Amino acid sequence: MDNTVLSLDFGGTKLAAGLVHVGSGAVVAAARCPTPADAPAGYAAMLEMARDLLAQSAEPVQTVGVSFGGPVEVDGRTVRRSMHVPGWEAMPLAERMEADLALPCAIANDADAAALAEQRYGAGRAVTHLLYLTVSTGIGGGIIIDGKIHRGAHAWAGEIGHQVLDPNGPPCDCGRNGCLEALASGRAVAHAAQAALAHAGTADSRLRRHAPITAQDVTAAAAAGDPAAQAVWETAMTWLGIGIANAANILNPARVIIGGGLTNAGSLLFDPVRQTVARRTLDPDLEIVPAALGEHVGLLAGAAIAPAEMV
Repeated sequence: MDNTVLSLDFGGTKLAAGLVHVGSGAVVAAARCPTPADAPAGYAAMLEMARDLLAQSAEPVQTVGVSFGGPVEVDGRTVRRSMHVPGWEAMPLAERMEADLALPCAIANDADAAALAEQRYGAGRAVTHLLYLTVSTGIGGGIIIDGKIHRGAHAWAGEIGHQVLDPNGPPCDCGRNGCLEALASGRAVAHAAQAALAHAGTADSRLRRHAPITAQDVTAAAAAGDPAAQAVWETAMTWLGIGIANAANILNPARVIIGGGLTNAGSLLFDPVRQTVARRTLDPDLEIVPAALGEHVGLLAGAAIAPAEMV
């Protein structure tokens, strides 16, 4: 019998809950709602969905796994803070869930949990050492070593988006300058495109049709041959490749898996990133592949980090 776990995903724009067969990764039931404006309302909404799913389950559920959109302490039980919603600071989330649901619970940062989910159910199967990146509005990451999440001494491992590549570069939300996130994320691409329109020679750029400009606008214009968009995109993808190569030279993963909204660009992203990494990494056998789990990654992330001894 494929054991069933309750998987919870606290995201910045939505909350999702599901019942997942932990062996196969099959999502057998799911619910979602928009993320409320503060932690108490978010916790209450998630708890309601969780209880509804448990009441509906035709199979016993023995454990809960939580993917959380923010830093989590190394104990795998306490939220450090949310990246999107106030009120989560130092929240003993696993303890609260255990009290309210009467089930053992484990939590992980969403990028760490997604890395483990891809290793178990997606593009990282049969690979025990991998690096996962989500490249979207920001850039997050997770490290898998010997098939387990590597959190580091104080749970800051995997923050590949906050390696400083250009000390004189644009400001990052973390307070530093020139982080990979400030150079190659969706937000960074949009900001760079807007700045590019102030330069001579961009009067006919397709980007002028959009206000505000998004990263999706830039990829579409670049694919259509717009020179300004192509220059912005190529610069960002070069930085992304440099950041990945730096991390790969330290960690030596067998595979780098890239997910997130910017990967919808397909070969427009993967081709230049692979070329840059190939020029800069020491391991000629390093693979760079797209993530495989798509919209289910949050629920499968929760399932992947559910307490192993109970499933």
